[in-house]
Amino acid sequence: MLNLALLDQLHGEEAEHRAHPLFRSRHLNTAIIIKHRLRANERAAAKGGRLNATKVVLPFEIRNLRLGGQTFFVGEPGQEAMLRETAGLSVEDLKHDQRVLAQIDMLPSLDPFLLREQLRRNGSSAANTYFNISQADLQRMLAFVAAEIRQLVSLALGMGGDESAGRLAEALLSTHLDDRLEPLRLTLRLEGDAFREGVFCWKGFLYYKWMRGELMADVARVVKEIDRLRITGPRDRPSMEYIAATQEKVRQNLRIEMAAAKQSIDDYDRMFDELITHSKANAFRDFLLSAPAKFVQLGERLGAAAHVASFWRFRFPDLLSLVVTIEEALDILQDFESGLSGAA
Repeated sequence: MLNLALLDQLHGEEAEHRAHPLFRSRHLNTAIIIKHRLRANERAAAKGGRLNATKVVLPFEIRNLRLGGQTFFVGEPGQEAMLRETAGLSVEDLKHDQRVLAQIDMLPSLDPFLLREQLRRNGSSAANTYFNISQADLQRMLAFVAAEIRQLVSLALGMGGDESAGRLAEALLSTHLDDRLEPLRLTLRLEGDAFREGVFCWKGFLYYKWMRGELMADVARVVKEIDRLRITGPRDRPSMEYIAATQEKVRQNLRIEMAAAKQSIDDYDRMFDELITHSKANAFRDFLLSAPAKFVQLGERLGAAAHVASFWRFRFPDLLSLVVTIEEALDILQDFESGLSGAA
């Protein structure tokens, strides 16, 4: 979920946020955007008979979301008319916002690193405040990041102790760069925008490394349980054969996605080790500055695996719940199959 209403409350008075909005429509720029698995009754509104869509909620009152709001799916037939009516945009601004929505709709998830890179590649100049790690993930990541950079703190930056690692981790993951990162900037020999870009990309790799660790147990559970689904009610042979084949395909593709993600993270680990053990700051700096091209595919792989794992955990909380009708089994497996590329 991308909660633009909350970002408006947190950063709406900041000059950069005001000067470089994600959308030109005030209504869209305070919307809530959700990657949403479509229910059967919602698929007619979404385009192409798809199983997942991007849902946009335009709150009636951004400081009181309980009042609800107007909703639509990106790409649904009435989208342009709705935006024209609610947003009051010029033709040019409407085209801009429709284009940004379409770019967001192409993404498998709304994580900040994929989102920023997708928009940047398509000419967006949205403020950096739109691409921050969520507060919940931040709190869960802090200890992980502190442990990751402890060696750097003691060996490369000349600082000691867990407390220093914790402070640097907080600074590295925070919204704004501050003086706590000055030793890091000097170590990497980066200035201005290049330093901001380097820190953003470093956060990206740390985020995906942490995310992969968080996913491992849930993905392993899907791999173990997917062929234990119990089909109830009427069934037919072609559907049962498709289910059996797709269960195996999903299992294999999950393994491929996670192994490929590990390979990308191993590349990062090798470069970071070069910085720590051989003081090769230039090599690590160059790696970070070329990182967007590297972590887009990494984020897409982990986003697809996270979708499968989180839905499985939600729909099947224990072994006793592994019971579905043939229609639901087909629905779930088609969704999983479409999201997992399985490309090495």
